[in-house]
Amino acid sequence: MATIAESRNGFAIVATIVIAMLLMLVPLPESARYFRPEWVVMTLIYWAMALPQRVSIGVGWLSGLLMDAMMGGTLGVMAFSYALAVYLIARFHLQLRQYPLWQQALTIFTVVALVHSVAMLMARPEMHWIIWMPVVSSTLMWPIMYAVLRKIRRTFRVS
Repeated sequence: MATIAESRNGFAIVATIVIAMLLMLVPLPESARYFRPEWVVMTLIYWAMALPQRVSIGVGWLSGLLMDAMMGGTLGVMAFSYALAVYLIARFHLQLRQYPLWQQALTIFTVVALVHSVAMLMARPEMHWIIWMPVVSSTLMWPIMYAVLRKIRRTFRVS
């Protein structure tokens, strides 16, 4: 029988993903809109790197599908992008966990750029340099995001 501590394990993962989704919905001024980090992708990347057996491609796909519905985008675009990101991170999670934070941030840059590229090419064909700012802001936010999610994982003993 599962104890209360064990039942909270999954709750902490789901709660962080929901909070990340809510952060993506927070209205920002037009000038700051393009600087919003990809909170959901970073959260999925962290959990896929830390616990690939718990956060799989299906979790990425479902999170992306919910984001597609919430953001009013083409259904399936973010679902595919998030599932791809989780697949790549889960595939190389053992190596990524050994990297120092700055190398992880470069990996985050690459994965978020790939996710953003897929989403932009499928949803909006116009290209301008400013649309790549979420990739940069996500890379810069990674050390903070990593520290916060690691603290949550240890506090709630997520395993």
